[in-house]
Amino acid sequence: MLPFLYLIIDLLIVLFYVAAPWVLVARLNVKWPEWLKDGIVVVIVFVMWTGLALYLATQTILWLGLVP
Repeated sequence: MLPFLYLIIDLLIVLFYVAAPWVLVARLNVKWPEWLKDGIVVVIVFVMWTGLALYLATQTILWLGLVP
């Protein structure tokens, strides 16, 4: 049961790292520059942020000792 609890906590940490900046930007009603309105730029930025967020989430999980 404990590994399952660790998995749930790990998924919540990853979800927070990936989604939090996008939610924050959406709530602030940021005016996007013209060059960011192109879809491919947004996809590239999202993929890069997701990779960084997964790394940060992994480091957080290891730092908290949430490994079975």
